[in-house]
Amino acid sequence: MNHGASVIYRDVEKSYGAVQALKPTSLEIKSGEFFSVIGPSGSGKTTLLGVTAGYISVSSGEIVVNDENLVGVAPFKRNIGMVFQNYSLFPHMNVAENIGFPLRMRKVSKSEISERVGRMLEMVRLSGMGSRRPNELSGGQQQRVALARAAIYDPLLLLMDEPLGALDKNLREVMQDEIKQFQETLGATVIYVTHDQHEAASMSHRIAIMNGGEIEQVGTPRDLYEYPGNRFVASFLGEANLFEIDSVKVDAAGITIAETTHGFVLRVSTSPPTDSGGCVICVRPENIQLSVAQESGDNCLTGTVVDVVYSTGTIRYRVQVNSDCVVTVRVPSDRQSELFESGAVVYLYWSAESTRFITDKS
Repeated sequence: MNHGASVIYRDVEKSYGAVQALKPTSLEIKSGEFFSVIGPSGSGKTTLLGVTAGYISVSSGEIVVNDENLVGVAPFKRNIGMVFQNYSLFPHMNVAENIGFPLRMRKVSKSEISERVGRMLEMVRLSGMGSRRPNELSGGQQQRVALARAAIYDPLLLLMDEPLGALDKNLREVMQDEIKQFQETLGATVIYVTHDQHEAASMSHRIAIMNGGEIEQVGTPRDLYEYPGNRFVASFLGEANLFEIDSVKVDAAGITIAETTHGFVLRVSTSPPTDSGGCVICVRPENIQLSVAQESGDNCLTGTVVDVVYSTGTIRYRVQVNSDCVVTVRVPSDRQSELFESGAVVYLYWSAESTRFITDKS
């Protein structure tokens, strides 16, 4: 087992004429870390992966892997494994030949290739399937072959570009666990690009959220969700209720009071950001409780249920608080939970600690 590579990006930039696909980006990824990059289409995440692998040249900056600047180094000399969404398996080769292909290109002896392929087949739970062709395997099995092929020459860094995008939901969830276990067994550093926020949150030590060719915020899944740095991050990673602000003051007890543009007042646990970009209030749907009777709490509103959506484990309500404000509430679905139908008049209440100012950047 290796111990993974550290990766440092220093002002890495990629332009196509006047278009900046990747704005000057600085980032550090730790040895052995499972690091995901997420963002909407065109955000720069695939470009970041491409300049790391070397099949996209940088316009400026450095990419330092274990103290070696890889800018200008040919892709095949970077000792980086790649896993793609479409698997890119050779259809004319069997499983064992596909997995052993990188070793043959490196002129490794046949006996060593056979031994290492056998170990890798066991690691990805495909023992006994070495003679099969890719078209005789399921999607999940093909993905395991792609993982084994990318890892067989012990790269310190594995890059994964939407590796589960072609799989159905149930198989994706199974493969998420398998990829994470595979990475932990292998010990390699993984940079994982995906458009699926839930996938990234369930697998990663840390996540970078990209938008418009730059990184908006880096952090653990929990930190990004509970402490989003701006409106974009709050809205992109999970659901968020965002309230525009008219004015802010501090009462005699030292509690921050914000008057919203929707005509109600909220108590907030944090102080407004000091930068000049303005701010909004963020409240996550699962931090709000519903009741038919008014309850005590820092923040309490009343409204009418306009939509009810049941999903596995939770119920999502949309509540019309006034003519221009609809609040999303998500509660656990269990037999003890009170159910509210569309048209029901309810109270919404939540704590000041669940109410945060964030920078108004979309």
